[in-house]
Amino acid sequence: MPEGLTAWRAYLYVVSFIALIIVIAGSVNLIAVAIEVFAYPAPQPYPASQYYYSDLPGSVAQVAVGFIVWAYHWRLLGKER
Repeated sequence: MPEGLTAWRAYLYVVSFIALIIVIAGSVNLIAVAIEVFAYPAPQPYPASQYYYSDLPGSVAQVAVGFIVWAYHWRLLGKER
């Protein structure tokens, strides 16, 4: 196997980096939603059903898909060595 950075390895590193950034961004959004839910609960006069956390599904998807893409490409990088 030739040593150094090939186009394939560069692709794997770039995709892994981008997927990791997506996981981090989704995690930050999940933390923000958790703080909103637990630290700042809904006021008492209003039922909690009126509060919909619209960032929650997108954040969960970012974390799940980003982690799967990152793990797959990182595993391929490990096999390259």
